[in-house]
Amino acid sequence: MKINYGIISTAAIGKRFIGAVRANGGSVTAVASRSLDRARAFCQENNIEKAYGSYEELYQDPEITVVYITTINREHFHEMEQALNYGKHVLCEKPFTLSKSQAKEIFQLAKEKGLFVMEMQKSLFLPVTDLIKTYIDSGMLGKLHQVNMSASFQSPKASWMHEKDQGGVVYGSASYTFEYLDYLLEPADVIVQALGTRGKTGVQDSVSFNIKMDDVLISSRISMRGPAESFAVFYFEKGFIKTNEYWKADRCEVHTDHGVELIERTVDFEMKYELAHAEKCIRQGLTESPVMMAERTLRCCGLVDQVMESLDQQ
Repeated sequence: MKINYGIISTAAIGKRFIGAVRANGGSVTAVASRSLDRARAFCQENNIEKAYGSYEELYQDPEITVVYITTINREHFHEMEQALNYGKHVLCEKPFTLSKSQAKEIFQLAKEKGLFVMEMQKSLFLPVTDLIKTYIDSGMLGKLHQVNMSASFQSPKASWMHEKDQGGVVYGSASYTFEYLDYLLEPADVIVQALGTRGKTGVQDSVSFNIKMDDVLISSRISMRGPAESFAVFYFEKGFIKTNEYWKADRCEVHTDHGVELIERTVDFEMKYELAHAEKCIRQGLTESPVMMAERTLRCCGLVDQVMESLDQQ
């Protein structure tokens, strides 16, 4: 089965996606924008055959088998619904939707149509993430008891990130925190407490989480108030593992009584692993991933709903 990708919107992340597709030997056939000029410029810059001036035109293209949705957050639900109704498999950038109820609708529709849909969460598929999970599951460093995480960046220029209904750091980055930890720890019980600050537009521009997953305590901070060190540290009984920028990590340090071991898994396009996984699922006729499955997305959407409700009351 030949897989031809179409990209919805000309967002900057699309260029990394194209690189990942090509690194896996695949093909991006078309790009759609609400501006035909923007679509043409993007296609010319990235050597892509077809440019469309509307999303619907791309959905109607019979050559496209999979669409990759990179629109602003509040449009994810509508565009996934449209793509599925046109018979396309769907890969959607995080956050999948802006509520658990919307996510449920999309997974149900995909099942009814016999089509594959997955939230793109590259952090779960990285070789470094698998290495950390091996340490957690095997007990090589003893039992994991604590995690400390931080993800900070300069306030983005994109105006939609500062719009209260669909921007800010919670919708933009909390899915990294929750889904990454959910995959690594597979907890039966989760408790989340959150404190946040607001920017000039009233949107959450930094949030601090205290999380308990079973008997592991986690401190996680996400911010767009300014750059700071971005990392994740996993503390075990017999040492700790540190990785920088955990959502796209290509190396980690394993600290034990015997010293520090640096392990590198460098790659040109960190998205290529989740893409390879998605393609395998599509070829197997699955409607959801056994890794980034509906249950995981729904569970974490529910946590984001809970956090937003809590922050709105502060």
